[in-house]
Amino acid sequence: MADSDALQQAAARLSAAVEALDKIVEPLLGEEDSMASLKQRLHSLTDERDRLRRELDAERDRAKRLEAANDEVSSRLEVVMGRLRDMAPTG
Repeated sequence: MADSDALQQAAARLSAAVEALDKIVEPLLGEEDSMASLKQRLHSLTDERDRLRRELDAERDRAKRLEAANDEVSSRLEVVMGRLRDMAPTG
Protein backbone atom coordinates (compact mmCIF):
# COMPACT_ATOMS: atom_id res chain seq x y z
CA MET A 1 0.00 0.00 0.00
CA ALA A 2 2.86 2.35 0.72
CA ASP A 3 3.99 2.11 -2.88
CA SER A 4 0.49 2.95 -4.02
CA ASP A 5 0.34 6.01 -1.73
CA ALA A 6 3.78 7.13 -2.87
CA LEU A 7 2.71 6.69 -6.49
CA GLN A 8 -0.48 8.71 -5.90
CA GLN A 9 1.48 11.46 -4.16
CA ALA A 10 4.00 11.53 -7.01
CA ALA A 11 1.16 11.70 -9.53
CA ALA A 12 -0.44 14.54 -7.56
CA ARG A 13 2.87 16.42 -7.44
CA LEU A 14 3.37 15.83 -11.15
CA SER A 15 -0.13 17.07 -11.88
CA ALA A 16 0.44 20.19 -9.75
CA ALA A 17 3.77 20.82 -11.48
CA VAL A 18 2.15 20.48 -14.92
CA GLU A 19 -0.63 22.88 -13.89
CA ALA A 20 1.94 25.39 -12.62
CA LEU A 21 3.90 25.05 -15.84
CA ASP A 22 0.71 25.59 -17.86
CA LYS A 23 0.04 28.77 -15.90
CA ILE A 24 3.50 30.05 -16.77
CA VAL A 25 3.59 28.95 -20.41
CA GLU A 26 0.05 30.02 -21.40
CA PRO A 27 0.64 33.77 -21.00
CA LEU A 28 3.96 33.42 -22.80
CA LEU A 29 2.23 31.81 -25.75
CA GLY A 30 -0.28 34.64 -25.74
CA GLU A 31 2.58 37.13 -25.71
CA GLU A 32 4.14 35.29 -28.63
CA ASP A 33 0.89 35.70 -30.60
CA SER A 34 0.75 39.34 -29.56
CA MET A 35 4.38 39.79 -30.54
CA ALA A 36 3.72 38.23 -33.96
CA SER A 37 0.73 40.54 -34.37
CA LEU A 38 2.82 43.56 -33.37
CA LYS A 39 5.56 42.55 -35.78
CA GLN A 40 3.02 42.24 -38.59
CA ARG A 41 1.53 45.64 -37.71
CA LEU A 42 5.02 47.17 -37.62
CA HIS A 43 5.77 45.66 -41.02
CA SER A 44 2.52 47.08 -42.43
CA LEU A 45 3.20 50.51 -40.97
CA THR A 46 6.74 50.46 -42.33
CA ASP A 47 5.44 49.59 -45.80
CA GLU A 48 2.88 52.38 -45.57
CA ARG A 49 5.53 54.86 -44.41
CA ASP A 50 7.78 53.90 -47.32
CA ARG A 51 4.89 54.30 -49.77
CA LEU A 52 4.01 57.70 -48.35
CA ARG A 53 7.66 58.75 -48.50
CA ARG A 54 7.81 57.82 -52.19
CA GLU A 55 4.58 59.71 -52.87
CA LEU A 56 5.89 62.75 -51.00
CA ASP A 57 9.14 62.68 -52.97
CA ALA A 58 7.17 62.46 -56.23
CA GLU A 59 4.99 65.41 -55.22
CA ARG A 60 8.06 67.45 -54.26
CA ASP A 61 9.57 66.73 -57.66
CA ARG A 62 6.30 67.74 -59.32
CA ALA A 63 6.20 70.97 -57.29
CA LYS A 64 9.76 71.78 -58.38
CA ARG A 65 8.85 71.19 -62.02
CA LEU A 66 5.74 73.37 -61.68
CA GLU A 67 7.78 76.11 -60.02
CA ALA A 68 10.36 75.96 -62.82
CA ALA A 69 7.58 76.12 -65.44
CA ASN A 70 6.02 79.06 -63.60
CA ASP A 71 9.36 80.89 -63.57
CA GLU A 72 9.81 80.22 -67.29
CA VAL A 73 6.32 81.49 -68.16
CA SER A 74 6.80 84.53 -65.94
CA SER A 75 10.10 85.35 -67.64
CA ARG A 76 8.57 84.99 -71.10
CA LEU A 77 5.64 87.22 -70.15
CA GLU A 78 8.02 89.88 -68.89
CA VAL A 79 9.90 89.77 -72.20
CA VAL A 80 6.66 90.04 -74.20
CA MET A 81 5.38 92.87 -72.02
CA GLY A 82 8.67 94.71 -72.48
CA ARG A 83 8.47 94.32 -76.24
CA LEU A 84 4.86 95.55 -76.24
CA ARG A 85 5.89 98.61 -74.22
CA ASP A 86 8.66 99.26 -76.71
CA MET A 87 6.22 98.96 -79.61
CA ALA A 88 3.51 101.12 -78.04
CA PRO A 89 3.40 104.70 -79.22
CA THR A 90 4.58 107.19 -76.70
CA GLY A 91 2.06 109.77 -76.05
